Amino acid sequence: MMKNDESATAGTARRVWTHLFIGILSLQAIFELVLGGYLLFKLPYTLKSGFGIVYRSELDILGIALGLYLLLLTALMILSCVWTYRSNLAGITIGIIVGIFLVTFGAATLLKFGDFEGILVDSIRGLLTIVLAYMAGKEIKQHQ
Repeated sequence: MMKNDESATAGTARRVWTHLFIGILSLQAIFELVLGGYLLFKLPYTLKSGFGIVYRSELDILGIALGLYLLLLTALMILSCVWTYRSNLAGITIGIIVGIFLVTFGAATLLKFGDFEGILVDSIRGLLTIVLAYMAGKEIKQHQ
């Protein structure tokens, strides 16, 4: 009986990185989903309150493009979570790609606008996603 308890505990401990990766990526997906929805359906409010930009009707097309882009990013994050949960390494690959995208977005924001908020928010999220995906990938490979 002790052996079964030990193996169950060891199995759970071996999956810590995978669960942490899925949890963090799920939270990010929720955040992106909410922001994408606001850009699609409440563009004037989102521009003013979130970014300090005065709304003009010419910006509607950008609201649609950015909202749909964030919904696509959300779909990729969810797909990564599902595949990782099923121990499919493709989920890890998508997670790393999403992480690289976030790091690149943060760095581009810094270079273009000199805004450190992008580096602090997006790049740290991206790096965390990459590291957790890598560790989760190692766990999945060990159990295959």
